[in-house]
Amino acid sequence: MDKAWHKTIGVKVDVDTDVGMKNGVPVLLELFRKYGIHASFFVPMGKDHTGRTAKRVFTKKGFLKKAGRVGVLSTYGVKTLMYGLVLPGPEIARENGPVLRRITGEGHEAGIHGLDHVYWHDHIKSLGKARTVKDLEKAFTVYREVLGNPPVSFAAPGWMINGHALNWFEEKGFIYSSDTRGSYPFRPILGGEKFKVLQIPSSLPTLDEMVGIAGTDQKALADHFFSRLTDGLNILTVHTELEGKRWTGFLESFVVEALRDSFTFVRLIDIAARYEKGENTPSCEIVYGHVEGRAGEVSLQKTS
Repeated sequence: MDKAWHKTIGVKVDVDTDVGMKNGVPVLLELFRKYGIHASFFVPMGKDHTGRTAKRVFTKKGFLKKAGRVGVLSTYGVKTLMYGLVLPGPEIARENGPVLRRITGEGHEAGIHGLDHVYWHDHIKSLGKARTVKDLEKAFTVYREVLGNPPVSFAAPGWMINGHALNWFEEKGFIYSSDTRGSYPFRPILGGEKFKVLQIPSSLPTLDEMVGIAGTDQKALADHFFSRLTDGLNILTVHTELEGKRWTGFLESFVVEALRDSFTFVRLIDIAARYEKGENTPSCEIVYGHVEGRAGEVSLQKTS
């Protein structure tokens, strides 16, 4: 264990929808302010097309079962589930500029969570260079337009990434990206190509993966997540549509328990800063596979 990361939790907040940005982010900002926590928020720079996830019922094994455990309607609401189908999807970043600026204004990090969250998640594995770069360039432009400075971090929707994106991050001088599930920060290898941009994987499961598997009571789930912590570096991914809505009690219970046990919460950019000049950061291959409780593939850190 790296002593520099004794009992450390990196907090990654994924915004997937317009309602998550409008309503979930403010709830989480208040919770983090209450406990003196700073986190890394990742926001889609394009339109909310959540309704298009309906096709996953037919394309991703286990999607319907997971949706039933989490409670899709209560999580997203009817209107959100119509975006991209019968309703035009709102521009998540552009139409919520004040919320995005509040994130950085309160000392949190803001990074890119793709352009179209649904499209990236479902297509990026096989997407060619031209379309990958086109989407990333659009996201880059919107971010700079809303916040006035270029982005330096990215988190892949659905933990799905390809080599074209990793190469683009390097060309743009990104400090890190967080696109995988794994155990510790590393320099990625994908498709036989080595990349210098730091990869910070999510090491803990997400709430939607554990609801109905590790329990259904918020305190019981918080205890389960606490039991999964190591005494080193842990990366927790929070979703604004869950912990920023009906599952806020889960997150607060987890935070209280972790603080009581002397854990420290940090932003991912702070973790990356310690690795930026580190020559001894290991290189690991990225492979596609599965994790418990999640339908479909994710990008995994191969450690053996």
